[in-house]
Amino acid sequence: MNDMTPTKIEDVSKNKLSKGEKVFIVLDGILALGGLVMIVLGFIADFYPGKPEDNWTGQAAFQNAMHLSYRWFGVILLLVAALIAAIALNGFARKNDTDNERALRRAQRLKIISESEKVTAEQEAAAIAEKEQAKEVEAKPAEEPKAEEPKPEEPKAEEPKAE
Repeated sequence: MNDMTPTKIEDVSKNKLSKGEKVFIVLDGILALGGLVMIVLGFIADFYPGKPEDNWTGQAAFQNAMHLSYRWFGVILLLVAALIAAIALNGFARKNDTDNERALRRAQRLKIISESEKVTAEQEAAAIAEKEQAKEVEAKPAEEPKAEEPKPEEPKAEEPKAE
């Protein structure tokens, strides 16, 4: 019936990403990229010559508002991105494993059903053959047992008489 083997299941699931997975990957990538940009801006602002208030990065205003430098804010964004990635990938992997196991169990059930159908078909064929044999036996007229014809006796050699 259906030839779903584990290799076919793996082939089908390898190439598919759900919309949720794509969204989480993109959002997580944007968050991680933002963290890296913040870290780089932090290094630039720290080593930029001149007053911190005069440089183009705007770290002084950001630091007054957030009470964090660019570098630490970037590190926090990177850690949050890593945490989101770990949680999302774990959830999607678990879902994928569940789907694969479900497909494998279904394939095993279908295999068992198809094998049992083959066995029942063979049993039905054997039963039909037995019925046909029984009909043939009933259809033949009962033959009366023949009485055994006596075999002609062979003449016995005469024994010489003792005189």
